[in-house]
Amino acid sequence: MKKSRLFLLAMEAVVLFGLTLNGCGSSNDSNPCEGWTCSYHGECKVTEGKAACECDPFYEASEDGTQCLSSVNDPCAPYTCSGHGRCHVDAEDKPYCECDNGWAQSGDKLDCIENDCQDDCGMMGCCGTSCCKAAPSNSDIIGTIEDNGLSKNASGSFDTDNDCVSGSALGDCQLVPVTGGVDICTCRLSSLTIGSSLHITGTAALAILAWDTITINGSVDISATGSTSGPGAITQQDEEASNWRGGKGGSNGTAGGNAGDEPRPPKLTPLEGGQAGQDGCGGRKGGGGGGALQLVAGTSINISGSIHAGGGGGAGGQYDPDDQCIGGAGGGSGGSLLVEAPNVSYSGTYYANGGSGGGGGNNTGQEGEAGKDALSSSDPVQGGQGRDGASCALYGAIEGGDGGAGSSGDSPGGDGQDYDSNQCPDLFPYVGGGGGGGGAGRLRINTRADCQCTGLFSPSPSNGYLKGL
Repeated sequence: MKKSRLFLLAMEAVVLFGLTLNGCGSSNDSNPCEGWTCSYHGECKVTEGKAACECDPFYEASEDGTQCLSSVNDPCAPYTCSGHGRCHVDAEDKPYCECDNGWAQSGDKLDCIENDCQDDCGMMGCCGTSCCKAAPSNSDIIGTIEDNGLSKNASGSFDTDNDCVSGSALGDCQLVPVTGGVDICTCRLSSLTIGSSLHITGTAALAILAWDTITINGSVDISATGSTSGPGAITQQDEEASNWRGGKGGSNGTAGGNAGDEPRPPKLTPLEGGQAGQDGCGGRKGGGGGGALQLVAGTSINISGSIHAGGGGGAGGQYDPDDQCIGGAGGGSGGSLLVEAPNVSYSGTYYANGGSGGGGGNNTGQEGEAGKDALSSSDPVQGGQGRDGASCALYGAIEGGDGGAGSSGDSPGGDGQDYDSNQCPDLFPYVGGGGGGGGAGRLRINTRADCQCTGLFSPSPSNGYLKGL
């Protein structure tokens, strides 16, 4: 009994006077979390002297609390960040690495690479033993930025077919053929300023790659005019509309009217412009699609001016007294603009609305009114007038045939009015259907930081992350 009592008194002394025993985990011991990695998907925390892993979302602690194990559908499951960082999931459930000091994110943000570069590389930073430069979208076709020492102040006109040569107004340019797609005129220089107006035409898209900066204080026009498409626009796959039916509107960021094609992906890879409207019966030309322009800069892009990439208006239906080949043509869609730089400031305007569809003609001597080209504003353009109104006392007047309105903002192109006819005793009057309006274009901005986008845009921009090489 005396031995037991003495042992209890000794233990009380340990508690009262802070004496330590091996394995007790007091404040004089080493950190209980020391050496714990929690599988690089959590953080070790000490609660009441006991260490345990507190795990990231999509991870669960193991039974012994020493590891963080992947749960079902974990976006971070494949990524260890090279053991020099932790994988996290952003607001869109996309994984990315948060790297330790002395380590930098890789271009795709899914790895950690030792950061031992000594040079100042500006916004792009350093990865591994080399400094990063902007990696353009479509780089497998157009290549990367290069410092060739050329600085240009461009204005006037530029044709992507005829002016795409070394030493041009936009730098050293080369036409890159694309099998099964749109050819791209690729121009390289160190810096570019567009201080007044520049009108770009041709069948090839245009990619401008600047080592340093691109500044646009003036206006750039890559829009369609009537049936003439902007640079890099694409055509309809379908043949002309049959008989009295109106043609489909061209599609790009949104669908064209009259059941036009589905919208195309937002990343603009491959680089293509808007889609032309479908021709009406009898070779009545659809409106041209807006053009395609890619701007890439290694430091910054500043746009305080305007860029117009609207679609063209479709032709009106023909006058045909013998049969019903009288439908209006579809309007062309707006074009495509891809902007990529570590820093992007866009306080100007971008309008890539659709052109409107042509009105239907009739068999009583009148052609349909042509659709109209898209406006350099946020207002939609109305379709061409259908030539209805012929009538008789028994059946009344024929109605319809107006072309669909071109898109504005993020809306699809409008549908054209249907064809109409009636059976008068001495005449069978009819009016063709109106062509569908063209859909909206695309605006994509890829940057390393938030875009300073305070301008007026129709349609709205989509945003992405600029990768580095």
